[in-house]
Amino acid sequence: MRDTNAGPGLLSSGGNQHPFTLESHWKSDQPPRVGMVVDVSLDEAGSLAAVMPVADAQLAKEQADLALQAAKAKGGALAAGLSARFGMPTLVAMGVLLVGWFFLNTIAVQVSSQYSVGMSLWKLLGVLNSPAGLMSGLSGGGASSGIYGFLCIVALLGPLLPQVWADKRAHLGGLLPLAFMLLVVLMFYVGINDGVKQAQGAAGIFGGAQAAQMAESVSSMMLREAMRAISFGAGAWLSLFASLYLAGRGLMKFLAAKA
Repeated sequence: MRDTNAGPGLLSSGGNQHPFTLESHWKSDQPPRVGMVVDVSLDEAGSLAAVMPVADAQLAKEQADLALQAAKAKGGALAAGLSARFGMPTLVAMGVLLVGWFFLNTIAVQVSSQYSVGMSLWKLLGVLNSPAGLMSGLSGGGASSGIYGFLCIVALLGPLLPQVWADKRAHLGGLLPLAFMLLVVLMFYVGINDGVKQAQGAAGIFGGAQAAQMAESVSSMMLREAMRAISFGAGAWLSLFASLYLAGRGLMKFLAAKA
């Protein structure tokens, strides 16, 4: 509160003011200044015994700890509010779905005997939107997900629909994640079949029925080999379990509201 440039200094501790001097109380080579944070020691009678400035590093650490405690308290209050509004099981399932779709590998492609590449569902949506992005996805990059990315976000938020739409049908929003995953599987299946049919059609045009039959045999063999090279990753299974839970919960709530 007051330095020692013109007589005894003055500090405040615990709501009390204490005068101090450099000779009797100050325990540092650093001179006191107004606004400095200090450690105070009192004797048995409650009188000032020693004053020592708090190091900047320690002060920064204490301020960081206080900020962290405040953030934890606010985070806990926010989590409690969200849990009370949406339900903790729903939030956990949506969190699992978020991790499974965006961060974990949905499939793993065995490129060679010693090299495999994993792709998340989000990267697969880029391939689905632009098949030319397959090589970019296998190399670790990613193409634009386009309309499929928009549908992915809508499906992810589907279980929260009852919070903004006061209608019993809103509970069916819980089925959107599972429906979206089935749609992605269907689109890839259709795309692969179209590719095989195009190859067979081209062979038939240029080589006749025998060439078309041979192309069909080769295409089937290539398709089987491609399927052997693909395996499902942790993201696929976690997403499936989470989406099944959300679908079941939403369907039960819809039926209960309807009844």
